[in-house]
Amino acid sequence: MNQYPESPQLLLIGLGFLTYIIIFILIIVFIVKILSHKAAPDQPRDDITRESVTKYKYFLRNHIMTTYEEKFFMTLCEIFNDKCYIIPQVHLSQLLDHRVKNQNWQGALSHIDRKSVDFVLLKRSDLTVLCAIELDDQSHNLDKRKERDHEVERLFNSVHLPLVRFKNVDTMAKQEIVDRIALTIKDV
Repeated sequence: MNQYPESPQLLLIGLGFLTYIIIFILIIVFIVKILSHKAAPDQPRDDITRESVTKYKYFLRNHIMTTYEEKFFMTLCEIFNDKCYIIPQVHLSQLLDHRVKNQNWQGALSHIDRKSVDFVLLKRSDLTVLCAIELDDQSHNLDKRKERDHEVERLFNSVHLPLVRFKNVDTMAKQEIVDRIALTIKDV
């Protein structure tokens, strides 16, 4: 008994059929793979996860503020503890909504991205923003920093958010700090 087909045409038909089956299986696998990526877009890709694990390392910061900022934070807490919450290191994107009609939202967000203020005072009763506070140390004398400060002031003025700037707070009495903030906001 011969195991091979009698005619070469039958062999070609069998190989052609097998080729179609293999192509069909490959198409199905490809479609399933595409659909599985679309079904879970929030899932990190394995290659990105592996890369970030091996590429980046971090350490815990024990403090989120400088010693100068911490000292002023404690002073603000003593002064305003019963009237305000004091929030340190607030990014502008938490204060300013970039989603304004007829503008490039991504460009607007990018413009304020990575900018922050030292403190924000929130009214205790309803958590509304009363003002932002900046401590102007030596770095604020640099030309690039002056440009940044001017732009932050312009942005805050455009949304009517008071910004109080302090220099040499370590030499100021508590009442001077209260007076400077009171000149800017009326609700404290």
